[in-house]
Formats: sequence, structure tokens, C-alpha cells
Amino acid sequence: MVRVAAPAPERVEVLKSLVYSSQAVSRFEEEDLRELLRRARAHNESAGITGILLYKTDQFIQFLEGPPAEVDALLSRIQNDPRHTNVRILIDDLVAERRFEDWTMGYRPMGAGSDEPLPGFRDSFADIAAAPDAFTTGRAAKELALWFRVRVGEPVVSRG
Repeated sequence: MVRVAAPAPERVEVLKSLVYSSQAVSRFEEEDLRELLRRARAHNESAGITGILLYKTDQFIQFLEGPPAEVDALLSRIQNDPRHTNVRILIDDLVAERRFEDWTMGYRPMGAGSDEPLPGFRDSFADIAAAPDAFTTGRAAKELALWFRVRVGEPVVSRG
């Protein structure tokens, strides 16, 4: 009798999906953001990290995904960066698939808009920044990530 080896199971890469928000200590001008993105893209490409950065009225929301140790190390650097304050972890999950697989660090500036939203309009960015509990922030962050994948497709600036 000849034994046939069963095919090796496909190895699933475990990734960390992390979303945080932070407040900029001082306003980031366009040139500051370009430099931040240039450095982030270079680092993220070498570390296997993908994601997207959102910036609106001195508030950052960043989606990061990649090898857990690399994402944790990057988060530690961000938490110790003197340009940020009030770093809040909104989502910290293990996932099997990337949401932003082609973006070493996508970027989308978010317009300030008017103070009064249109009736029936939800501002997920504001929900994330001001939510009182983890459930609300997590839900809003996931909605925002889905919106970017489905509606926007490619961010304004996708690769450095």
C-alpha cells in the first residue's frame, strides 16, 4: 500500500488590526503631514505594516495592521511621540486578512466641514473622537474603515 501525504494545510498569517485616535499637540501643516507620511511609509514597508491615517482639526485616527510584534512596537513609538497626546486604543484585534493591503500608509485629510451635520448624517470621525465607550468607538471605527474600502477605493495619496 502506498501512502499519499495529505497536502499541508495552508498557513494563515495572524495579523494585528489596531485603530487608535490621538490629539496633535500642535497643528500639523501640509508639509508636516507630508514628512510624517514619508517616514511612516518607509518604516511600514520594511515592517510589513499597512493602514490609513486620517487627520481632521488636530485629531488623528490611524488604522494599522501587520505582524503583532511590529504593530505593538509602532504603537509604543506613537505613544511616546511628543507630537501626540491622549492616545486612545479603539480597536485591538487579531485578524486573518488585511483591510488596507495595498497601502503602506494611505492618507486622507478630512475637511472640517460645518458645525451642524445634515439631518440623518452621521460623522463617524466625530463618533470616534468623542465616544464615551469602547463599543461606540469600535463600531464607528469599523464603519469608517468599511466606508474607505468601499466608497473611496484608493486614498488621496496611497504610496510614498
